[in-house]
Amino acid sequence: MRTSLGKGFLSLGRNRGLVLLVLLANLVFGLVLAVPLAMELEGDLVHRGASNRMMSGFDFDWWAQWSSEPRGASSALSPEILGTGFAYRNLDLLLKGFLPVGLFAGGARAAVPPAILGVGALYLLLQVFLTGGLLGVFRAPQGGWTVRGLAHGSGFYFGRILRVSLLALAAAGVVFAIDAPFARWVDGLAREAVSERTAVALTLGRNGILLLALVLVHMVSSHSKVLVVREERLSAGLAFLSSLGFCARNLLAALGQYVVVLALGAGLLALFGALDARLAVVGWRSQAVALILFEATVAASIALRLGLLASQMELQRARGR
Repeated sequence: MRTSLGKGFLSLGRNRGLVLLVLLANLVFGLVLAVPLAMELEGDLVHRGASNRMMSGFDFDWWAQWSSEPRGASSALSPEILGTGFAYRNLDLLLKGFLPVGLFAGGARAAVPPAILGVGALYLLLQVFLTGGLLGVFRAPQGGWTVRGLAHGSGFYFGRILRVSLLALAAAGVVFAIDAPFARWVDGLAREAVSERTAVALTLGRNGILLLALVLVHMVSSHSKVLVVREERLSAGLAFLSSLGFCARNLLAALGQYVVVLALGAGLLALFGALDARLAVVGWRSQAVALILFEATVAASIALRLGLLASQMELQRARGR
């Protein structure tokens, strides 16, 4: 496991421009929502005392009044997405079935504006498209890539990678379907528990089991995509079954990669939180520093994700048939 992780991140280091490419894609999709939101906020805060308070912190009274009015995608703005809150918010949305694009959220899907769900769906398709090209780069140990070659690989494998992704969504749907009655049963036990500690342990344990199941689905799906590119598999279904067998035979190594990357991600989040807490954003200079800090954190998280993908390629190269 350690050897494959080391080789995977070395492969990413030889192709570090891929991080900037994916970061650029994130920025483009983020601007689709951020620009209209900025214009709306500017129009609402102009000539208001709340604008000064928003520059140096967060005006909860203004936000409470602003958020109570019917709005579109901008209704997602809330204090909980500031600082490290975005990570906990995303984890909460994942466990409630909102990610990706609210497929498993049921009637609660209406709580997320359609514009955000639409942008999320397009971004998901972009990630599916890029995956084949990224894996094609990681398949070559010597490294090196061009935008033309990446685009060609992405288009060449898109259909097969998309079918694998649909199988993964179906598997995730099965997980959420099984979790629904299990969650109701555990939550009932938590409400009847005489100890608050027991109730918290039951709730956290139930969420932990769901998160582990989703990680396992992602692991099998990701190794399926690696197989499609590494072995030129034509059948998404057979690649998914082969990946399931590979992950079962190498469970400790395959899951260990996720443990290491998630631990690194938690450390990155803690570092970001510590720096963000010490940064007082009160003017354009500090805003520029904050923007650099935020984008550096996003770039580092992308590097972890791509490093995991490259490590999975190396694990299959070492232990595959």
